[in-house]
Amino acid sequence: MKQHAYHDALTGLSNRRLFVESLQDRVARCQRYGDNCAVLFVDVDNLKAVNDEHGHSVGDALLVRLSEILKGHIRTSDVVARIGGDEFALLLDNLNGDQVADKIDFLLEQFRNENFVYDGKKLPFGASIGYCFVGPRDTTEGLMSRADAAMYRAKDESR
Repeated sequence: MKQHAYHDALTGLSNRRLFVESLQDRVARCQRYGDNCAVLFVDVDNLKAVNDEHGHSVGDALLVRLSEILKGHIRTSDVVARIGGDEFALLLDNLNGDQVADKIDFLLEQFRNENFVYDGKKLPFGASIGYCFVGPRDTTEGLMSRADAAMYRAKDESR
Protein backbone atom coordinates (compact mmCIF):
# COMPACT_ATOMS: atom_id res chain seq x y z
CA MET A 1 0.00 0.00 0.00
CA LYS A 2 2.80 2.44 0.91
CA GLN A 3 4.62 1.74 -2.37
CA HIS A 4 1.41 2.50 -4.29
CA ALA A 5 0.72 5.66 -2.27
CA TYR A 6 4.19 7.17 -2.74
CA HIS A 7 5.45 5.90 -6.09
CA ASP A 8 4.52 6.35 -9.72
CA ALA A 9 3.13 3.12 -11.21
CA LEU A 10 4.73 3.61 -14.65
CA THR A 11 8.26 4.66 -13.72
CA GLY A 12 8.63 3.41 -10.16
CA LEU A 13 9.91 6.85 -9.15
CA SER A 14 8.60 8.81 -6.20
CA ASN A 15 5.30 10.51 -6.99
CA ARG A 16 4.12 14.07 -6.38
CA ARG A 17 2.96 13.26 -2.86
CA LEU A 18 6.36 11.91 -1.76
CA PHE A 19 8.16 14.71 -3.58
CA VAL A 20 6.16 17.38 -1.74
CA GLU A 21 6.81 15.67 1.61
CA SER A 22 10.53 15.46 0.80
CA LEU A 23 10.57 19.12 -0.27
CA GLN A 24 8.87 20.16 2.99
CA ASP A 25 11.61 18.34 4.92
CA ARG A 26 14.34 19.98 2.81
CA VAL A 27 12.86 23.44 3.26
CA ALA A 28 12.75 23.01 7.04
CA ARG A 29 16.33 21.71 7.14
CA CYS A 30 17.67 24.46 4.85
CA GLN A 31 15.97 27.19 6.81
CA ARG A 32 17.06 25.79 10.17
CA TYR A 33 20.68 24.84 9.40
CA GLY A 34 21.54 27.01 6.40
CA ASP A 35 21.93 24.03 4.04
CA ASN A 36 21.11 24.50 0.40
CA CYS A 37 18.92 22.52 -1.92
CA ALA A 38 18.10 23.02 -5.58
CA VAL A 39 14.61 22.23 -6.87
CA LEU A 40 14.61 21.20 -10.54
CA PHE A 41 11.56 20.79 -12.73
CA VAL A 42 11.90 18.74 -15.91
CA ASP A 43 9.32 18.82 -18.72
CA VAL A 44 9.56 16.28 -21.54
CA ASP A 45 9.67 17.89 -24.98
CA ASN A 46 7.27 16.71 -27.71
CA LEU A 47 5.60 13.93 -25.70
CA LYS A 48 2.18 14.80 -27.12
CA ALA A 49 3.52 14.47 -30.67
CA VAL A 50 5.06 11.08 -29.85
CA ASN A 51 1.79 9.90 -28.28
CA ASP A 52 -0.28 11.20 -31.21
CA GLU A 53 1.95 9.72 -33.90
CA HIS A 54 3.06 6.45 -32.31
CA GLY A 55 0.64 5.74 -29.47
CA HIS A 56 0.71 6.07 -25.72
CA SER A 57 2.70 2.88 -25.19
CA VAL A 58 5.63 4.47 -27.05
CA GLY A 59 5.21 7.68 -25.07
CA ASP A 60 5.18 5.63 -21.88
CA ALA A 61 8.39 3.88 -22.95
CA LEU A 62 9.97 7.30 -23.52
CA LEU A 63 8.92 8.41 -20.02
CA VAL A 64 10.36 5.24 -18.51
CA ARG A 65 13.67 5.75 -20.31
CA LEU A 66 13.87 9.39 -19.23
CA SER A 67 13.19 8.35 -15.63
CA GLU A 68 16.00 5.78 -15.85
CA ILE A 69 18.42 8.45 -17.05
CA LEU A 70 17.41 10.81 -14.24
CA LYS A 71 17.62 8.11 -11.59
CA GLY A 72 20.94 6.87 -12.91
CA HIS A 73 22.58 10.28 -12.61
CA ILE A 74 21.69 11.44 -9.12
CA ARG A 75 23.19 10.70 -5.75
CA THR A 76 21.43 8.46 -3.23
CA SER A 77 20.74 11.52 -1.06
CA ASP A 78 18.88 13.26 -3.91
CA VAL A 79 15.24 12.81 -4.85
CA VAL A 80 13.77 12.28 -8.32
CA ALA A 81 10.02 12.09 -8.84
CA ARG A 82 7.41 12.00 -11.56
CA ILE A 83 5.03 14.75 -10.51
CA GLY A 84 2.70 14.79 -13.50
CA GLY A 85 2.12 13.31 -16.94
CA ASP A 86 5.33 14.52 -18.55
CA GLU A 87 6.82 16.42 -15.62
CA PHE A 88 9.57 15.30 -13.29
CA ALA A 89 11.20 17.01 -10.32
CA LEU A 90 14.50 16.63 -8.52
CA LEU A 91 15.89 17.76 -5.19
CA LEU A 92 19.65 18.16 -5.25
CA ASP A 93 21.36 18.87 -1.94
CA ASN A 94 24.48 20.91 -1.30
CA LEU A 95 25.32 22.02 -4.82
CA ASN A 96 26.13 25.58 -5.80
CA GLY A 97 24.71 27.34 -8.87
CA ASP A 98 27.57 26.30 -11.15
CA GLN A 99 27.26 22.67 -10.07
CA VAL A 100 23.51 22.70 -10.70
CA ALA A 101 24.02 24.27 -14.13
CA ASP A 102 26.64 21.60 -14.92
CA LYS A 103 24.23 18.86 -13.79
CA ILE A 104 21.48 20.27 -16.01
CA ASP A 105 23.83 20.51 -19.00
CA PHE A 106 24.94 16.92 -18.37
CA LEU A 107 21.35 15.62 -18.17
CA LEU A 108 20.31 17.50 -21.32
CA GLU A 109 23.31 16.00 -23.12
CA GLN A 110 22.29 12.52 -21.95
CA PHE A 111 18.81 13.09 -23.36
CA ARG A 112 20.15 14.39 -26.69
CA ASN A 113 22.48 11.41 -27.02
CA GLU A 114 19.77 8.89 -26.21
CA ASN A 115 19.08 6.62 -29.14
CA PHE A 116 15.35 6.12 -28.59
CA VAL A 117 14.16 4.08 -31.57
CA TYR A 118 10.66 2.93 -32.42
CA ASP A 119 9.77 1.01 -35.56
CA GLY A 120 13.25 1.62 -36.97
CA LYS A 121 13.04 5.39 -36.56
CA LYS A 122 14.88 7.51 -33.99
CA LEU A 123 12.36 9.57 -32.06
CA PRO A 124 13.04 12.99 -30.58
CA PHE A 125 14.17 12.78 -27.00
CA GLY A 126 14.58 15.93 -25.01
CA ALA A 127 13.44 17.97 -22.07
CA SER A 128 13.49 21.44 -20.62
CA ILE A 129 14.82 21.97 -17.11
CA GLY A 130 14.40 24.91 -14.78
CA TYR A 131 15.54 25.32 -11.20
CA CYS A 132 15.60 27.45 -8.09
CA PHE A 133 17.21 27.23 -4.66
CA VAL A 134 15.50 27.05 -1.29
CA GLY A 135 15.60 30.47 0.34
CA PRO A 136 15.15 31.59 3.93
CA ARG A 137 11.47 32.48 3.57
CA ASP A 138 10.38 30.01 0.91
CA THR A 139 7.36 27.75 1.13
CA THR A 140 6.91 24.44 -0.61
CA GLU A 141 4.24 25.89 -2.89
CA GLY A 142 6.33 28.95 -3.70
CA LEU A 143 9.37 26.81 -4.58
CA MET A 144 7.33 24.57 -6.84
CA SER A 145 5.87 27.62 -8.55
CA ARG A 146 9.33 29.21 -9.03
CA ALA A 147 10.86 25.98 -10.37
CA ASP A 148 7.92 25.54 -12.74
CA ALA A 149 8.29 29.13 -14.00
CA ALA A 150 12.03 28.59 -14.49
CA MET A 151 11.30 25.44 -16.48
CA TYR A 152 8.92 27.33 -18.77
CA ARG A 153 11.55 30.04 -19.28
CA ALA A 154 14.06 27.33 -20.24
CA LYS A 155 11.50 25.84 -22.63
CA ASP A 156 10.90 29.25 -24.26
CA GLU A 157 14.65 29.90 -24.58
CA SER A 158 15.24 26.56 -26.32
CA ARG A 159 12.74 27.32 -29.11
